Amino acid sequence: MNEHFRPAPAALPNVPATYAELIASPERVSERLREALVKRAQPDDPEYRPQTMNETQLASLRAALARIIPQKGDAPIDLAARIDTMMAEATGNGWRYEALPTDPEAYQVGLDTLEALARDRHGRAFAELSPQEIDALLRRIADGEAGIEAEDRFSPKQMTLWFEELRSDAVRIFVAHPAVMARIGYSGIANGGPGGAAFAGFQHVGIGEREAFEPRGEAEREAFEPRGEAEREAFEPRGEAEREAFEPEGTAEETAR
Repeated sequence: MNEHFRPAPAALPNVPATYAELIASPERVSERLREALVKRAQPDDPEYRPQTMNETQLASLRAALARIIPQKGDAPIDLAARIDTMMAEATGNGWRYEALPTDPEAYQVGLDTLEALARDRHGRAFAELSPQEIDALLRRIADGEAGIEAEDRFSPKQMTLWFEELRSDAVRIFVAHPAVMARIGYSGIANGGPGGAAFAGFQHVGIGEREAFEPRGEAEREAFEPRGEAEREAFEPRGEAEREAFEPEGTAEETAR
C-alpha cells in the first residue's frame, strides 16, 4: 500500500479502493472534509419521500435529470432526492435570478410548468414521456420557447432561467460525489490537513505532472475526450464559440437570497 494512504474508515459504495484510501488519509484530507465526502458517498434511500415537493414533482425532476445527466450502473446517484434535500436544508449556492422566487418555490413552480407543458403537448405526464419527447421539450425550454403565462406557472423566460438553475444544481451535486471525483481523476481534495503546519498542498502542478499520492481516474480519457456533434445531447449548451447562437438574447439580474 502507498505510504500516503491509510485504510478507509468505512466502505464507500461505488468509490474505487484507491480513492477511498486517499479520502481516509489524515496527511492529505482534513477531518471535516472527510466527513463531508463520506456523507456524500452514502447510498440514497430507495424509499425516499420528498420534503419540499410532491410525488409528481419529484417524478418529473427524476425524469428530467435522467436526460440531463444520464448515469450508468445499477445504483445511480438520486440527484432529484439530493436536490430536494438541499431545498429542505437550505444548503444551496446562496443566490437566485431576480425573475425567480426562492429556490424551493422555483422548483415547485418550474416542475408544475413542466408537467403542464407535457400534458398540453402530449396528453401525458412529463415522467411518462419518451426520452426523445423529453429532450425536445427541454430544448424548447433552453431556447426560451416553452412556458405558460399564468400566475402559478413560469413564462418562457422564467423557464429558461429555472432550467439553467436546475442544470447548475444537478452538475454541482453530481461532480461533488466521491465516485464521480474518482472517475474524472479529481484530487483537489488532497491538499492536506485543516491548515497551518498540517497543510501539505501540492508540489507538482505542471501540465501532465502528478503527485505520488494522486490516484488516476478510472475514465480520464473518456471524461476529457471531446465528443463529436452526433454525441451531444439535444439540449446541451455549445462551446464558447457557439454560445451566442444557443443563448436567448437579454440578461437577468442576480440577487442575493
